[in-house]
Amino acid sequence: MSERYVGTTALIWPRFGPYHLARLDAAGQRFGREGRHVVGIEIARTDSTYGWNVAEGAASFERITIFSSAYDALSPRQIARAVYETLDRLTPSAVATVGWSFPEARAGLHWCWRNGRGAIVMSESKRDDAPRMWWKEWVKRRFIRRFDAALVGGTPHAEYAAELGIPVERVFLGHNAVDNAYFDKESRTARADAVRLRAELNLPEKFFLSVGRFVPKKNLYRLLEGYAAYRTRSPNPWGLVLCGGGELGNELVDLANRMKLVGVSWPGFTQVDLLPSFYGLASAFVLPSTVEQWGLVVNEAMASGLPVLVSRTAGCRYDLVEQGSNGFLFDPFHVEGIGRAMHQMADLSDDARQAMGQRSREIVGQWGPERFAEGLWQATCAALNARGARHSLATNFFVSFLAHPWMLRGKNSR
Repeated sequence: MSERYVGTTALIWPRFGPYHLARLDAAGQRFGREGRHVVGIEIARTDSTYGWNVAEGAASFERITIFSSAYDALSPRQIARAVYETLDRLTPSAVATVGWSFPEARAGLHWCWRNGRGAIVMSESKRDDAPRMWWKEWVKRRFIRRFDAALVGGTPHAEYAAELGIPVERVFLGHNAVDNAYFDKESRTARADAVRLRAELNLPEKFFLSVGRFVPKKNLYRLLEGYAAYRTRSPNPWGLVLCGGGELGNELVDLANRMKLVGVSWPGFTQVDLLPSFYGLASAFVLPSTVEQWGLVVNEAMASGLPVLVSRTAGCRYDLVEQGSNGFLFDPFHVEGIGRAMHQMADLSDDARQAMGQRSREIVGQWGPERFAEGLWQATCAALNARGARHSLATNFFVSFLAHPWMLRGKNSR
């Protein structure tokens, strides 16, 4: 093993966004206190799913970018071979990958299995994300059981990881975190300059804020319909600001126009350097998704001191939302229910909403990058201690066959 990488944990993501860097910096600091190292590996600089600017920086960890091209332009075989070669060069003690189905995750697991290193799965999947077919679950269990430990989002994700075969004592929380300190500081700065920023960004005095991709699972059609229902019940309705972009953008604007819906603003996709201004000036945040493994925008809103309206299907709601304390939950399939939740929030006094926002800060303060770092540390220790765990020959052959880099063919789809 290379002297430089003795005691190293490598983390692999398709690409880095702002919140990945916050997690990796915290992990680098936590591991550094123990004399260990963290290497962050991103497969590519860009992809077609997220419109982030290229995220720069690596304060407390070593950063490796394998490809300068877009992730979506790479084949599974290209990705798997490159991951294998990178890990051969680094020879880390443990490797953490996102999920199991992406080629980089399969290659990482296979490399750990072949080299006797600790394998950690980072997951935000929960049981009710989608209909579960028995044969797919059977295949998934064979893979998941070969990981030595798991770092997951929250309560329902831990339950699902255990159901898939990772021992409960080797499942740790904290995977889903954003840079709380950044959103707290910058949103306060925005509030201190509210008059100028409202005029510059063309924002109403009070408004609901939603941030996300304009794709079907984000449920923005029903949000618009729910907002229309809310406006009919309110003598002084708030605005609705939808930050984002995506395939449904034109259709959503057309729907709002057909409904003759006023009060809706469309700032477009908003980069992380401007997002705190929207959070800081908003009156409440709303996440209406029908399918949402976690919902990191809720973390951002809460760190910015906002009360939140959150879909009951969102994974974050189990650990971040206290009904009536820092926000309200609603059924995302029920338009009238969305409208009632908006009315309920807007009907509160300013002081009550401010108290909710403060409670949001307190709750999400326990789920920041430091928690990710501690969870990763615990998962690494557990994985290294469990490396000798025995598996059936059939399971080993199955995982080895399907995860081998040279078995992955065709174009990658995410």
